[in-house]
Amino acid sequence: MDTALILKQKVDSGEIKDFDQASDYLDKSEIVKDLLTDFDFDILNLLNRLTEITEIPFAYRLERVQKWINKLADLSFCDDGFSITGKSDDILSCYNSMITSILIRMNYSDKARIDKGIEWIVNYQNVDRGVKNNWIGSRILKYGGCMKTTPCYIGIVKAMIALSDYKKRFDYLTNNKIENKLETGLEYILDHQIYLRQSNGQPITKDITKLTYPFSYKTNVIEILRLLKDNNLDSDSRCDLAKEYLQTKKQKNGYWKINSSYLPKCWIQFDKPKKPGLWISYEIEKLMN
Repeated sequence: MDTALILKQKVDSGEIKDFDQASDYLDKSEIVKDLLTDFDFDILNLLNRLTEITEIPFAYRLERVQKWINKLADLSFCDDGFSITGKSDDILSCYNSMITSILIRMNYSDKARIDKGIEWIVNYQNVDRGVKNNWIGSRILKYGGCMKTTPCYIGIVKAMIALSDYKKRFDYLTNNKIENKLETGLEYILDHQIYLRQSNGQPITKDITKLTYPFSYKTNVIEILRLLKDNNLDSDSRCDLAKEYLQTKKQKNGYWKINSSYLPKCWIQFDKPKKPGLWISYEIEKLMN
């Protein structure tokens, strides 16, 4: 077992509580070593690499990671939030939310920038059907139809994750707009029983039932159930079908394994295909318990 996974388990159990205790596990981890290798630096690749690094406790404290966090924020920030070009006109719901989440989880110091990402979600992210799109950026209309009559489900999930992460900040002050948006968005997700279309009961996307970890922009049932657990909604009966689905995928050896799936450029796999998935099994077990 990689020492980064041992670290994650010890942090979750409360045995390890600070960077000094974690540093030896980070130093010895092969996964961390792979994650710290160089890659083609652009906003999307930084987003993907840092998305993975957020899954490892205290890795944000590493000097190289700190530089990458600042670089991602500097390249992607625009007056209205975050985009993969650094231009407001190119803001897409999922990427604005994912970058915002990364910066929150990695304790990025410029709160004003993070607040802009959150404000975009509060002001423009639709969390119900038949609602007018009030965002004027052109890219959001061209790619994926993020804000059509039926808003992009991935966009809603990633936006609710960002709001949920924001609420966990040490300096969070209750904000009714944020609370209401999050509550409405989570209810929308629950009304879809996590992953099913209301129209025909089929999976919302072809990737939503694929077992992958860490999570790219192609969200799946594990990530969505984790969001709901973070908001004390995992005992809602509308989560049952997703949990039952995960249970059917458990292997005879007691582990789950990752599915073959789309991998973003420069992606580092935590678990190996066709092998017992130690990382993904740990994430699923936490949801099942």
